[in-house]
Amino acid sequence: MKKRSLKLRSRELLALALLLACLIGTSSVWAAAARTKLILVVPHRVLFTVAVPVYVAQEKGFYRENNVDVDAVFTRGGGENVQAVVSGDAQIGLSTGVFAVISAFMKKAPIKIAAAESTGMDSFWYVSANSPIRRFEDLAGKKLAYSRPGSSTHMAVLAISDQLKAKGLKPAEPVSLGGIPESYTGVRTGQADAGWSVPPFNLDRVEKGELRIVVRGDEITALKEITGRVHFINSEYAAKQPDAVRGFFRAHQRAVEFMMDHKEETTKIWIRKADLKIAESAVLKTWDFYNKPAMAAKPIRGLQQTIDDAIRFNFLKQPLTQAEINSLIDLSYLQ
Repeated sequence: MKKRSLKLRSRELLALALLLACLIGTSSVWAAAARTKLILVVPHRVLFTVAVPVYVAQEKGFYRENNVDVDAVFTRGGGENVQAVVSGDAQIGLSTGVFAVISAFMKKAPIKIAAAESTGMDSFWYVSANSPIRRFEDLAGKKLAYSRPGSSTHMAVLAISDQLKAKGLKPAEPVSLGGIPESYTGVRTGQADAGWSVPPFNLDRVEKGELRIVVRGDEITALKEITGRVHFINSEYAAKQPDAVRGFFRAHQRAVEFMMDHKEETTKIWIRKADLKIAESAVLKTWDFYNKPAMAAKPIRGLQQTIDDAIRFNFLKQPLTQAEINSLIDLSYLQ
């Protein structure tokens, strides 16, 4: 009788365990189904302010905690980002130049700026270790590389030239060379005296003494209070799913906070997720170029200067009215 009782109890416990497993499995499925799916366009797989918040939010479960299921699609940025969000193929675009977003908005595209990505300039300019150029003033009359006309690096080189002129020195000569690898090649071949880069790229060469940084972005005074890149949303989607958009930005802001407070752990996530082939010691130097105020999601700073530059480079034909600016920027999804 005792044996039979033990057998019954064992069966009951097994049945209870199976029931609990089923309930847990079912609740997980329900939780996943309850999360709103979002497609996010991200213009780079590596950059600190662009890809790393996405990697951290995925790794630490911040998206899940805010009831969103995010599918990050990597693009070439700019117009490709804008087109994806305008068409509705994606709901949110990260880290896109303000010029591109304003230009599309003025063509009646259903988009709004929802947050700043960063304010100020995070690029830096470097020279070969054997170059006589050692400080900002030595760039007078020298060839400075930038990526392409109208880009943030183009704005930076023009601002450097203006800063040199204000010191009574000869302005630098802007040279369009393309991306980071092309800029490095240009310095090696003499096409430019100083090349441009963004952390963590080329910091390993700086660490080894092969290159020397001569200008950091925070030394370019005209750009210190300018928001150059923004996160933007499909306004039609946001009107229908405001909670999902708010949930995404809560997770994104939490990821940025985590990055700034836990650089060692973030570095390991970054290297693994982005498959970085740069020494960890060099990657850690990235934090020398960023701070929390510069990465704040609001406000959007220097908008009037950005609009003036957009007209200057033919992204816009005329300034925006205040009503248009009010319609373009909606920071209500930030909490």
